[in-house]
Amino acid sequence: MNLASGDVIGYEALLRWQSPLGNVSPSEFIPIAEETGWIVPIGEWALRQACRDSKEFSVLGHADEKISVNVSARQFKDPDFSEKVRIIFEEEQVDATRFEIETTESVMLDIEQSARIICELKAFGLRIAIDDFGAGYSSLNVVKIVEIDTLKIDKSLIDEVLINRRNLFILAAIIEVGKNLDADIVIEGIELEEQAELLKPFEILGQGYLFSRPLPPGSLGSFLSESTAVTARTAPKPIQ
Repeated sequence: MNLASGDVIGYEALLRWQSPLGNVSPSEFIPIAEETGWIVPIGEWALRQACRDSKEFSVLGHADEKISVNVSARQFKDPDFSEKVRIIFEEEQVDATRFEIETTESVMLDIEQSARIICELKAFGLRIAIDDFGAGYSSLNVVKIVEIDTLKIDKSLIDEVLINRRNLFILAAIIEVGKNLDADIVIEGIELEEQAELLKPFEILGQGYLFSRPLPPGSLGSFLSESTAVTARTAPKPIQ
């Protein structure tokens, strides 16, 4: 979400397990999938499904929004990962420039291999986002060495921004670093209107439950249409 204009500029593909016994939290099944190696085929399926969903959204008139797909550390360590991604986009016949591969800072600990894979992914049009930026590890080392398109600032920095001004100063510094690197800035975990209002002057992007809870693909088209209509109604009118 563009915090200044209210425009929806993209969405993130998330894994949800709707078991016959009830919904299973990602915090429960993702670590197990990582440990067993099942995250690799699951991740490939998620990317392919996001490609297919994007074609459905295009038919509904939503072909411009960016789509972000999470990639696990285990996938990123696969030396053939970029080739597998290329094949998926080739087989699904979708525009890679519309997609963003999202991973975490921890993946970048092996900076040499990470830089190689990132260069290969960017060579066929994909954008790269670092999730949970500022949460730990080596944030600045990553952006010094690798060209990143989007920095997604960790939710922990926004949680107390209304009551702890120091967090706001830290947030402002990180935003400035990102802008100087020509990266898009996304603040994660926005849940309160006051948070969104506080961040508007920074001219950045945001995501969180304030704007929408996770939605099934079938509901996204109507959500985007409603958001477009709301933006049109609330946009400043030109002076006659």
